[in-house]
Amino acid sequence: MTVVFPLHWAEGSERGTMGPWEDILSEPLPGRRPKPRKNGLTMVIDSGMGIRSMRDIVECAGEWIDFWKFGFGTSFLYSSDLLKAKISLLRESRMIPYPGGTLFETALLQGRADRFLTRAEELGFPCIEISDGTVEIDGQTRRQWIREAKRRGFLVLTETGKKKAGLAMTIDQYVDQLEKDLSSGSDYVILEGRESGRNVGFYREDGSILEEEIGRLMARLSSPDRVIWEAPRKSQQEFFLRRLGVNVNLGNIHPGDVVAVETLRRGLRSDTLRWTIPPSRIVRRSDDHVIAGVQF
Repeated sequence: MTVVFPLHWAEGSERGTMGPWEDILSEPLPGRRPKPRKNGLTMVIDSGMGIRSMRDIVECAGEWIDFWKFGFGTSFLYSSDLLKAKISLLRESRMIPYPGGTLFETALLQGRADRFLTRAEELGFPCIEISDGTVEIDGQTRRQWIREAKRRGFLVLTETGKKKAGLAMTIDQYVDQLEKDLSSGSDYVILEGRESGRNVGFYREDGSILEEEIGRLMARLSSPDRVIWEAPRKSQQEFFLRRLGVNVNLGNIHPGDVVAVETLRRGLRSDTLRWTIPPSRIVRRSDDHVIAGVQF
């Protein structure tokens, strides 16, 4: 299978029509890359959205969605016709759909990973996620399936981290797995944050961030533009935007939150507009001392 997917098209193509305010206002945080793009990616998680609701999201926010994940094993429950219709809509709208990594782990556990890839191709998925968040997979097997998926023409995402409470891997383990995934052919590596953004990986139970630990990881990344940070909560999105810029890759965004996330990226929401205002003109708020763990 040969996939022509949007990230391989020329970057920076024109959006088409001018927005209603663009002739009089500029974006407070400039530099946002237009679609198609290779970084500044937004990945959404679909936990069971109907196709009519999906069409509404595509119409309203499709320009700012790059990856569409059918979360966990949800695609197992759809009829083939419905799933194919959703995949077709997304691909026609220049988004990249893929089944969640939990479905791959299930296939591997049942000895059917090869057939899983074949069926994914038949259904029209251009992208596969390889993960071991629930099912332990040794490094050799993980790299084997990354290479096999690439051989078949898939775009490959891998996920690093475990779906259990706390920081289940050391920073050295994160870096080692991430680098080996990329060298084995993974196009992007996702940092586990689950759909809740709480009590998993670098997130505490209240959703706050283990800043020291994640800072140490960031400092050791050789290809930060190829990392997608799962950040479903606004405070987490703010943190990554402040640390890594408006074109940071963000994942596990709820479809209904995509436009709101895009306003954060562009400084069109109070939380990030504040970054552009002289201190004397900022309206203070109760949590000004710390926002997403960043001192103001």
